[in-house]
Amino acid sequence: MARQSVETRQQQYNASKLNLLPKADLLAGYNHLSKPLTLDMGELKDGIVEGAANQSVNTANTLYNQITGNELPKAVQDRIYSTTESIINAFYPTGNPEISRQDFVTAGILFRQPIYLGGKLKALQELAKQQLESGKVNLDAVNDQLKFSIASQYIQILYLNSMLNKQAQLVTAFNKTQQSAEDLLKAEIIPPYQKKWADVIQAQGRTSYENLKLEKENALLQMKQLMGMALTDSVIINDTLADNAQLPPEFLDPDIEQNPDLRLLNSKHDEANIVVKTTKTANIPNVFGIANYQFLQKNLPAIMPPWMVGIEMQWSLLDWVQNSKKVKAARSLSTESELLIRQKKETLNLGTRIAQNKILSLRNQMLTLKMASSEAANTAAIVQTRLENSLASVKDVNDAQQLQFEAEKIYYTSLLAYKIAIATYFYILGKPETIAQFIN
Repeated sequence: MARQSVETRQQQYNASKLNLLPKADLLAGYNHLSKPLTLDMGELKDGIVEGAANQSVNTANTLYNQITGNELPKAVQDRIYSTTESIINAFYPTGNPEISRQDFVTAGILFRQPIYLGGKLKALQELAKQQLESGKVNLDAVNDQLKFSIASQYIQILYLNSMLNKQAQLVTAFNKTQQSAEDLLKAEIIPPYQKKWADVIQAQGRTSYENLKLEKENALLQMKQLMGMALTDSVIINDTLADNAQLPPEFLDPDIEQNPDLRLLNSKHDEANIVVKTTKTANIPNVFGIANYQFLQKNLPAIMPPWMVGIEMQWSLLDWVQNSKKVKAARSLSTESELLIRQKKETLNLGTRIAQNKILSLRNQMLTLKMASSEAANTAAIVQTRLENSLASVKDVNDAQQLQFEAEKIYYTSLLAYKIAIATYFYILGKPETIAQFIN
């Protein structure tokens, strides 16, 4: 979904780059006037009188030129002009005639080219670009979360492999103890119930081993789901948890700037600042170049020219109050994002310190449990030797082996917690890809 969001924002950003191109609209309409159109003859009189007088002068001058080859004298032209003007004035209609038709049909193409919009188009393009960047940062955050989940699941599988190996060793030890118990029973050195005890412990050990195998199978299914694989696909992971206590090199000097949540907040803050700039441009007038080509003029009382060009200004005069409130709201959003960034940095600094202390605590606990596990293994070996020399009972051996397994289980559980703590630490720092260096 995050990837699709980035694709959508990319397309929106690409579209914003085309806002400077001219727009062409097909305009067509049918108009019905509420009453007949009236011609104002007074407004037309000067043009008609002057046009008719000039036409009379031109006609007389043309005829005289064809007969004599000369132009009419200027005085004669003036008399013809004044005479024609007097005649037309005398007979010119005094009323305003009405045009009976009240229905008109027009169609044309209107072209509109932005010339100056007060920075609106640039601001909108910057906003689309920043929204694209926010989408990419969000995608990175989703990917980081996925990497962390996969790494944590992988560590869990390594832990289960370690426990399977230890349980297999314990089952082998139980088998050896059962065989020793059988030999001692045949030699009538131990009573039958101790042999039964060894049989029960061996069965419990095998059951625990099978249960661990099922746990690993479930963990592998979850891993395949995280990786987008089919549940029927084969995945083989046989590695175990590495027995080390290495600390990350960034442990003493953490850098939280790459944290995915902090990066997203920074991107949203930049986006809020651009919204402020975009909102401010709403109070600036717009200037467009316009052109209109009229290809259909049906029933119009006047013949309009087929095309026209011009410059148009658009300025919203009654939106100042609303726009000013929008600017204040945008500035408030920018301030809010700054506060969120500051709060997030404080939370991350606290989180890294807590994670550091937790890592050190788990590391110390792990080293202590490692020594305890080693001592439990030595004790189990000694008790096994004592059984072979008839100095210990079967139950003593089983108890020692169980204690050894429990000590090793606690140790590997602490090792698991230590590895998960380091993975969480790198996730907080926004570097989940570094987790793999400290798993094995």
